[in-house]
Amino acid sequence: MNIARRAITLLIYLCSALTAAAQISFVPDSVSADSTRIAGEKVFDLLDTAFDNLEQYTDLSRRKKKQIIRDYLGAQLKELNNIDTTYITPQLYDFAAMLQTTTTFESFSITSTGKKQSLSFAPKPTFRLGGYFGWRWLFLGYTFDVGSWLDKESSRKQKTEFDLSFYTSRLGIDLYFRKTGNDFRCKNIDEIFDAEHPRPADLTDDFEGLDIQTRGINLYYIFNYRHFSWPAAFAQNTVQRRSCGTFKLGFSFTHHKVSLDQTKLDPRVEPLIDPSLYFDEIKYNDYGINFGYAYNWVPRRNWLVCASFTPAIAYNVMYVDRENANQNIAEAELHRFLNFRDNHFSIDFIWRLGLVYNDTKWYAGASFILHSFNHHNEQVRLNNAFGSLNFYVGFNFKKKKEFR
Repeated sequence: MNIARRAITLLIYLCSALTAAAQISFVPDSVSADSTRIAGEKVFDLLDTAFDNLEQYTDLSRRKKKQIIRDYLGAQLKELNNIDTTYITPQLYDFAAMLQTTTTFESFSITSTGKKQSLSFAPKPTFRLGGYFGWRWLFLGYTFDVGSWLDKESSRKQKTEFDLSFYTSRLGIDLYFRKTGNDFRCKNIDEIFDAEHPRPADLTDDFEGLDIQTRGINLYYIFNYRHFSWPAAFAQNTVQRRSCGTFKLGFSFTHHKVSLDQTKLDPRVEPLIDPSLYFDEIKYNDYGINFGYAYNWVPRRNWLVCASFTPAIAYNVMYVDRENANQNIAEAELHRFLNFRDNHFSIDFIWRLGLVYNDTKWYAGASFILHSFNHHNEQVRLNNAFGSLNFYVGFNFKKKKEFR
């Protein structure tokens, strides 16, 4: 008998004994002595049973108590993967190893609400290579920028990406950290110039003065978890056997830090930019509640195509440091979205697509992930989007005891 059951049983017997004792205390004089005697015996029996349960619990050895706790936790973890095996083949192995190539992309834009002027930046395409290692539900990996690693003499900063995922049939958790390099390009630099101020012929769109760091966590619950497998599409540790869809509900937190080095701007461009677009540093947090839908399509055995779309209602807290941003701004400005008038709610999005072949031992496939965040106040409007296109191949090993 587990600890929780023993405690509840003990509590029930003690309450029953106290109730019976209270009935004896208020027995009227007209009640016979036999009735009082029977009630007293009932109290004694209940107390005797209660103390028997207490004695059984206290007599358990320390080793036995640890075993009870391990069994209880194991049962709860097993319940997290309570699936219908006609729809999903469970994970047959304890460990997995995978090699992955990743093409990452990102864009950042800031628009003034007054002059409707906008600056849009995007880094040059990058090719990343990395490895991942998984243990049951936990997947950990690291990728690095191949271009920066090969060209060691380049002044370009190396990009960094770190991901940690935990997937069960019911729950999913994603942790991520991204740090960009300094190889951005201004995508809409031509829009800054006009007939009165034509673009210089020798002006390039390269800009090395922007640095973006992003870290966050996504948590989500799968409603149709017995028939739909999220790990089959994005962790490759189960196999979807029948087509099925599900709704998802989750919470997300993301912290963004954007730094702008104004000294990197071309002197011919700086006077033409709206002063409200200048900043030294922007930090903003997203607190989001998301609700979406995902569908797993099984076109043939061992193949899977997954599509997921998850919009989120996000509460934003942002502050902008402009202390040294521009000579036209005399002092620092601090903006916080702390009241409804400042439009501190926004709509964010997460898109996911996956294509997988998995025969339970070997697997290969591709996945596409895109995050989009939006922020705005009375002066500026921000949009930051980042994503990745992944191709991978891997294998599972060390089959679990129950499947040997």
